[in-house]
Amino acid sequence: MLGAYVCRQCRTRLFRRIAPVRSPQWQSRATIVSLAGRKPNDNAEASREEASAPATEKEDSTQERNRNGPNTQFSSLRDGQPRSRYSKLIYNETDNAATHTGGEGEHTFDAAEQPRSSRMERAYADPVLDALHNGHINGAWQSFEGIYTAKDCKALVEPTDRDAQLLSKDQVFGRLLRAVTGAFCVGRPNLVVTPTKVLFKYQQLGIARPEYWVRPTLAQLTLEIIQAVNSPSGPKRDLHALLQELLSVWRLFFQCMGPKNGAMESVSTEWNLPLIEAIPEMHDTRQFNMRLQGYIPNYIANPALAFCAVYVYSVSDALDPTTHKQAAPFLTFLERLLAGSFVDSIFLYTEGPDFKKLPEHVQVQVIQEVDAVPRKALMAIGKEGETLGPDNAGDTYSSWEAFLMKRIARAVESKTSAVALNGIWKEIEQTYTTKNKTVTIPPSIYNAFLSGYMTVLHPQRSVEVWNHMIAHNVKPNMYSWVALLEGCAKARDLDGFNAMWQRMLNTGLEPSNYAWTTRVNGLVSLKQVNQAFIALDDMAKRWIAAENAISNAQKPVKGQKGPKISSPSKAVNTCTKPSIEVINGALSAIVQLRPEKMRHEKKVEFIQKLLTWSKNFQIKPDAITYNSLVRLYLNAGDKSTAFRILSQMEKDGLEGDAATHTMLLSAAFDNQVFDNLTEAQQTSRILQILDDLEASGIKMNDYIYSTTIDRLLKKYSNDDAVRAVMEHMTSRRLVPSVHVYTSIITHYFQSDPPNIAGVDDVVLRLFSAPRMPSDRVLFDRLLEGYASFGEVGKMMSVLARMSKRENLPGWGAMIAVVRALARDGDFDRARAIVRDVARGRV
Repeated sequence: MLGAYVCRQCRTRLFRRIAPVRSPQWQSRATIVSLAGRKPNDNAEASREEASAPATEKEDSTQERNRNGPNTQFSSLRDGQPRSRYSKLIYNETDNAATHTGGEGEHTFDAAEQPRSSRMERAYADPVLDALHNGHINGAWQSFEGIYTAKDCKALVEPTDRDAQLLSKDQVFGRLLRAVTGAFCVGRPNLVVTPTKVLFKYQQLGIARPEYWVRPTLAQLTLEIIQAVNSPSGPKRDLHALLQELLSVWRLFFQCMGPKNGAMESVSTEWNLPLIEAIPEMHDTRQFNMRLQGYIPNYIANPALAFCAVYVYSVSDALDPTTHKQAAPFLTFLERLLAGSFVDSIFLYTEGPDFKKLPEHVQVQVIQEVDAVPRKALMAIGKEGETLGPDNAGDTYSSWEAFLMKRIARAVESKTSAVALNGIWKEIEQTYTTKNKTVTIPPSIYNAFLSGYMTVLHPQRSVEVWNHMIAHNVKPNMYSWVALLEGCAKARDLDGFNAMWQRMLNTGLEPSNYAWTTRVNGLVSLKQVNQAFIALDDMAKRWIAAENAISNAQKPVKGQKGPKISSPSKAVNTCTKPSIEVINGALSAIVQLRPEKMRHEKKVEFIQKLLTWSKNFQIKPDAITYNSLVRLYLNAGDKSTAFRILSQMEKDGLEGDAATHTMLLSAAFDNQVFDNLTEAQQTSRILQILDDLEASGIKMNDYIYSTTIDRLLKKYSNDDAVRAVMEHMTSRRLVPSVHVYTSIITHYFQSDPPNIAGVDDVVLRLFSAPRMPSDRVLFDRLLEGYASFGEVGKMMSVLARMSKRENLPGWGAMIAVVRALARDGDFDRARAIVRDVARGRV
């Protein structure tokens, strides 16, 4: 363009004040200037002109000429001559540093004292802009508060044309916010307003724009903190004040944009964040941006916002105790979202101009710190004590190792693919790789992967883990072999199970008690009961042979007086003596065999043989032994024998555990204790029983709840009681098993009429649980049920969530989905699913 730009609206108003001419054309500059001398009609404006100082009036008159008409002498603007007060707004220039500087004695700015040409239309925003132009931040804020008093104030409801133009281009509120943040960052003295206060006021008035939360506030404060941390001189504002204000803005952000609708009467001092228990341990996505999005439903997450959040966590260790305590809920929230996440998307912000203003060495350091945050968060969670404790083998782990093993166990539960395991393996490789490229993965982690990959039917990956272990000088121990044996048993691979056992013996290792238990239990579960008894005999023979060898070694030789003296090390029997753990392993496996695989009489025969064998080694039964026997007879419907066994258990001085009480609870249902009660009475009675069990010191587990839910559904169809029990369960951070979810969903679909609302409630609990179960049968029943009743939207929602978690539905479920879409007339999506199946994506 060759001249200053005047918008169409202003030009139209200008022409109305100019005397009409026969041939419309641009008027000369002289004509427009001469109009300034005409007496205005506005008396109020005239009185203000008379009250103005002559010098100021002359200056304002010149500025008004620059604003109100086309200027043919454009070179003066380029040559550095003073521009109009609002020329920055016309040319969309940003505030310079002078806006944020000033003396300590800044006085309150009075808009009435500022002269203004009578020819210019008065805008409500003028006092604010005048104060900002003169560097009076406090005055600008006071003017803002006086003008914009409420959502329905005249300045917002009935703005002038020029107000509308300024507001549409965000040349008032955005400029004020940037000025306040800039003044705060440079430590301007006597500042009466903060970015938090401005944002809160904007939110109350309904004028806050989404972009106000990041670049002019969170991002600018974060960059100032980066400079303060990494620059020796630092900014004028001290680091503590910057951190306090940054946390204040974050707190307000979640108050306005968080999952709960926070009240807007005042700035909250509490964090509007979800409870830690409500954050799932496994997320649907590994992208931190997407995880964060789930907790800010009123805002769209972006790389800049995510970067600010990640950086706060990266410097959390350096916070002073007071600030760290204030930020603790936010840091814990970020920790759960960052653990094991991908933060690559936030590096888009580091390519932007704002971040590039930092010194190059600071940029490199910050990027490295941010990149290491997911691993830091993961290790922090592990060190917090989320442990599995000692396992059945007696192997104790550090809290960090136990946390990792817990994650591996959850990944193995899916049994659909090794994708989750592969992701965790990569994380662990990075975590345990030092700067000099040395890998120090603990043997317990190796063992967990050995068993996990065998369980999910990926033996080749187990071999790779084994080779990785050997290559890094980690010698396989007994637990490594047991892990492989457990994996083969879970995968029902009998040949692999026997081969691993033989390979272990060939190495010269003597099987431990845990190894023998795994061996016997695995053989029985694979329907090799006779082989299990052979293994027991082998165990006994090894121990007896070792005992005899020790006894013979201690006998006196011919011609020697007294017994032969042997060193203590040679007198120790290194072979494992048959124990109650091995007996219980075989016994529980026999009881768990399905009736179609072994009838009750045959089970009793084998168990009697097993108990008789155990007497040869003076093995006494414990509570686990009695529980298995009680379960055996309860499953067969022989309650009288079951209660005689319980009586014998009491005579032996053994107290029942959670399993015992669960069986008794099942017996109560079978004995029709709840038959004559109403549904409300049944609910109250069940909850009372559960509370009594907990009060007696019994540690509640999901099996107790699962048994209760299953009986309530199948025997009484008491939906209210089921919901009450599930709430009782989830309040203790226990998750119903896959079988319970499947049973509930099947029951609701088979009800007459089908209880779709009940299914929806279960689905909500299913996908919001801290540890969501993953099972193909469960999701197939959901898809098939929704499809059969025409709930296409809900069906596709479940399918989409399954795809995110890489849980592929079965063939029957996919057929049901396609048929439902076809019945609904949605042939496009039906064809898309068929194409995905043909290409092997589903």
